[in-house]
Amino acid sequence: MIKDPILLWTIVGGASGTILGLAGTGGGVVSIPLLMILGGYDIKEASAYGLLALSVGATLSWFIRRQNTLYPIAAILIIFAGTVAYISAPLKAISPSWVIIALLNVTCLFSLYSLWVLRKPEDPGEDRPLVYRLKTATIGGMITGFLSTMTGLGGGVVIIPWLTGITRLQFKQAMACSLLTIAATAPFSAWRQGGIDLTPGEWLALGGGILVTSLLVRKLTSYIPPLHLILVHKLALTGVIFLSMSRTLAALF
Repeated sequence: MIKDPILLWTIVGGASGTILGLAGTGGGVVSIPLLMILGGYDIKEASAYGLLALSVGATLSWFIRRQNTLYPIAAILIIFAGTVAYISAPLKAISPSWVIIALLNVTCLFSLYSLWVLRKPEDPGEDRPLVYRLKTATIGGMITGFLSTMTGLGGGVVIIPWLTGITRLQFKQAMACSLLTIAATAPFSAWRQGGIDLTPGEWLALGGGILVTSLLVRKLTSYIPPLHLILVHKLALTGVIFLSMSRTLAALF
């Protein structure tokens, strides 16, 4: 285990930034197993602290995609995700670790299904009435708030298929709305769990690691043809999902 917290958060930030640059998301998936392996955290602590890495990564990724944001939809998502996150925090505190691990791994399995089967970036979506979109986004926000609190994952693995398949947004719009929701609610969820106590130096290590590596990876991958880059995105995220599943399941035995 790494005793120096600055070094630990630099590594977590660098790993999260690498996945962010490769896949556009996934900070929570990679930070949780790293915090358990290198920091000695249990699943509850790692998932709470993972929200911090998730919030920084989601903010950076959303800023790049902000022009695709549908703000009325995002506002509904944030309101209901924040509300459910607030309500769910005490439930997580009293839940045994195996429940958190089970939820996290079920979410990871769904994320694999979503990644390889459900996600269709070329889907043009549909121009559904705003009232319909807001109603369906309400449910999506609740799902996001619950999953982010209980598992430390952003909920994007579920909310993006929901927004594209049910609310019928374009993929790029769903991605932007999901990232803004996570960026706004993940710090609140971490604070609610008592896990937001990093020092300024640790915050700098985390944010700097994410920023530098994500920009570097994005630059390097800009030379990869678009069709090949989609496969790289999927393989990178699949790899860290398997890492997260293997490490968290190992904690049960």
